[in-house]
Amino acid sequence: VHWFMFQNLTTWLSGIGLLVLVYYMGGAAYMVDPGVANISAGTAIAIGVGTLIGAWLAYDLLWRSPLGKNTPLAFAISFVLLIAVSYGLTHLLSGRAAYIHVGALLGTLMTANVWFYVVPSQRELVAATRAGLPQDPALSYRAKQRSIHNNYMTFPVLFVMVSNHFPSTYGNTLNWL
Repeated sequence: VHWFMFQNLTTWLSGIGLLVLVYYMGGAAYMVDPGVANISAGTAIAIGVGTLIGAWLAYDLLWRSPLGKNTPLAFAISFVLLIAVSYGLTHLLSGRAAYIHVGALLGTLMTANVWFYVVPSQRELVAATRAGLPQDPALSYRAKQRSIHNNYMTFPVLFVMVSNHFPSTYGNTLNWL
């Protein structure tokens, strides 16, 4: 897991770097579609960045709350929120920018899960074992839960990465689906 976390970070940083370079720089030409919403480049960028930060805060708060113990309910809420964000972004940004931001959102959640939950939990469990102390089952549960989330987010992230090469995805009238 130690090496994986750096691969994860490198992937996320390169993705965010490309997001900034391709979508945010150069007047955010790929971000704004006047046929979708009449917003400025600065507003579009603020929406994109705000979505990434706000999504992590909402996701983490939900899964750390008592609702997070009820997996089917927390999943349903998470899924509805993801659909709402997808719908909202496709009505504010260009279809292409909306897609890439949903992918960046999921990638950000995955990276944060690895760095804030999976790896720290593993370190604490290994340290307890080395010290001859009993392991805290809550740490194992927390790491497993976030690892499962990352597993299920992988395919949508890959789909979004490939979708930018196929305008029939992001350019469709039902692109939010």
